[in-house]
Amino acid sequence: MFVVKKANRHPKSILFLPAFFPENAGYHWRVKLWAEELEKAGYKVDILSAIEKNEFYNLLKNNRTKFFITFLKRRFKHVLMARKFETVIVRRELLLYNDYGNLFLDKLLLKIHDNVILDFDDDIAAAKNQPKKITNRYGKIMGEEGNKFNDTLRLYKKFIVASNYLKDKVSKENIHLSSDNILVIPTCVDYNNYTAKQYPSEIKKLAFGWIGGDHNYFLLDTLLPTLNKLSKTYNFKLIVIGGEKYSRDTDFEIEFIQWSLETEIENLYKIDVGLMPLLEDERSKGKGGFKLIQYMGLGIVSVASAITINREIVEDGISSFLIYNSQDWEDTLIQLLKGEIDFETVGKKANKNIINNYTFKANFNRYENFIKK
Repeated sequence: MFVVKKANRHPKSILFLPAFFPENAGYHWRVKLWAEELEKAGYKVDILSAIEKNEFYNLLKNNRTKFFITFLKRRFKHVLMARKFETVIVRRELLLYNDYGNLFLDKLLLKIHDNVILDFDDDIAAAKNQPKKITNRYGKIMGEEGNKFNDTLRLYKKFIVASNYLKDKVSKENIHLSSDNILVIPTCVDYNNYTAKQYPSEIKKLAFGWIGGDHNYFLLDTLLPTLNKLSKTYNFKLIVIGGEKYSRDTDFEIEFIQWSLETEIENLYKIDVGLMPLLEDERSKGKGGFKLIQYMGLGIVSVASAITINREIVEDGISSFLIYNSQDWEDTLIQLLKGEIDFETVGKKANKNIINNYTFKANFNRYENFIKK
């Protein structure tokens, strides 16, 4: 039997193993800023990324096999280093995009360490269309997991998730796990020092806005028919803050802004109404509502599909607006375009809601107590 001797662990020490590189939004909001808060409280925190941004994109594009090997070698070293830490927090998945090997590295980590937490804010199984049947010979030989993420949920014993929906998912997959071992912590913002957006008394050209990764542009596309229809009567534009350029043939102006952490807040303030359209599917249900938290945290009036966590974040008609069907989208956007909504009042209530419930300060005690447990 393969046994690794446990090393002496530094007290109050935490190791984060993020899936992505430092410039990634998930790394920033669910790893880096939590690490900073924990360090303020006296913890020794290390963050070990397996790959840098340029190397990530270069290898994925030109040599996927080398990407897998490089990531695996570095992560194996990180797993052995994990023995020195009191707590290990794995962000999303231990081996990024690598579904081979029957979770052998996760099993090794859990074998040599008894306080490992899996942190995630999306239903990764739904995003990968899992479970799926492995039919190719190479996949079978290499132990490819057709249900990797759900199998991971059955393997780990402690979780930090972004919503009650994801907590229920963990409980469904890991039926013997106590609910005390699943902590719901939304993706938090550090907006305590930012004021709610100041709306002018009259908005001459309303700016709808959307922020997110280009892999989710298809969700924004679902709103284009409604926006095209409204543009025949009303004057507005759409601001898109994303990765790859968002360009569509529309009857209204689209202003694309390249996303970066440095300019994110500055550009969000340019939005008058934040949009978060979703589909009625498992992938959308598993999302963490972070767009809403970002918009509302800066006092931006928001409109979002009424799916899972969005219903928890928004007090409909008070701190922002929930949408239940396509006609709701049209009716609510018309109200906003006509100026029938008090933007200033709604925006300030949105800001207060987020500051009170969705910041690092508001959630720190629960986060720390769960780690120490």
